[in-house]
Amino acid sequence: MFERIAHTAARWRDPDHRPRVRAVEATLRAPNRFTPEALTFAINQQMALLDASRLEAWIGTRSAAQPLTLGVFSAGNVPLVGLQDLLAVTAMGYRYLGSVSKKSDFLLPAFAREAGLDACFDAADKVWAASDAVIVTGTDATRTWAEVQAKRHGIPRHRCLLRGHSYSAAVVDGRESAEERERLAEDALLHEGLGCRSVALVWAPETLSPDPYLESFAHMRAVFPVHRNTPGTLAMQQALLKALDASHAYGEGLEFLVSRGPAEVQAPGHIRWVPYRESEALAQGLLAHRARLQCVYAREGLLRQLPGELRLERLGMAQRPALDWQPDGKDTVAFLACL
Repeated sequence: MFERIAHTAARWRDPDHRPRVRAVEATLRAPNRFTPEALTFAINQQMALLDASRLEAWIGTRSAAQPLTLGVFSAGNVPLVGLQDLLAVTAMGYRYLGSVSKKSDFLLPAFAREAGLDACFDAADKVWAASDAVIVTGTDATRTWAEVQAKRHGIPRHRCLLRGHSYSAAVVDGRESAEERERLAEDALLHEGLGCRSVALVWAPETLSPDPYLESFAHMRAVFPVHRNTPGTLAMQQALLKALDASHAYGEGLEFLVSRGPAEVQAPGHIRWVPYRESEALAQGLLAHRARLQCVYAREGLLRQLPGELRLERLGMAQRPALDWQPDGKDTVAFLACL
């Protein structure tokens, strides 16, 4: 199976591969915030990970102890979200029964079909009715809904892997290179700030000027243009900031919005610049968000100074998740192996 997945991924790395082209065209017509450039980036990044040796190292010899049907409910905020779940479930020998968001309901089915995976996609109610265990990714409201549905359909708690709302942060100290500032811009703005790995909060020393980072944000938007609907969303928030006389900055045409203030998560695409005075205050601030923080990104040297209890990664990795990354710190393969 690993070889078959790898061969399919190799074909999908070709932007002119017909199944990919059809799935991309349909995805860009769907009600999401994907742009052609960001979609191309996401597909290429994910497909580059899928070689047989990486897949084998990730799954190993772990396999299904019994023939269960896994109901997998995927969000639609980031391109190819749910691919890891699809691969883990099918590679371990379970039957995958998926429900994908209308925001992005073409990519996963198209890839699964071409790779010959044991995967079907159906409406949510039919997935619940046929599932022995579930993996659900979404908002806190989605998680609450999933808890109710699991109880209603007699699926025990230990057979439910539920992921609710989370976000990521970055820490800067002014010693970042131009390349590292560009990586931060990608971490924060690619996919319009959507997705749990996208940077929503940037902690910075109180005296540090944000200007070089704002310049990097503008450069990033020249490579990855903003989605046509994002400026309209940010306009309302900018108006509120102006009314409150709150410190903020924005890109030409409202391609991004950054406001200075307490560590409060804003709407996607609106980055909060959080000043801190000393390292102890920084650590306390980060740990206060620990339950919701998916990842914290920083330059290599700074990472070693941050609390080890957090999930830490280098700048530039937010939109480049490893094949074996663990959403919410929960090992998907380990969960499946224990069913």
